Amino acid sequence: MKLRTKVEILLAAVLLTFFAFNLMVPSAAVDLIKIGKKAGYEIISNVLAKADTASDQSTLVKS
Repeated sequence: MKLRTKVEILLAAVLLTFFAFNLMVPSAAVDLIKIGKKAGYEIISNVLAKADTASDQSTLVKS
């Protein structure tokens, strides 16, 4: 096989892999990873609870 054909097959495989991965992984999983990075070593449920109370307090102040 020619080098160009091999490169085209590799490029098609890489693109297909990225598109298939994005279709398989739900956006909730991506959000969970982002929250995990934000939480660091803290328990994720504690970070979410703090965020909820902060948004509730800001809502009360605005009213």
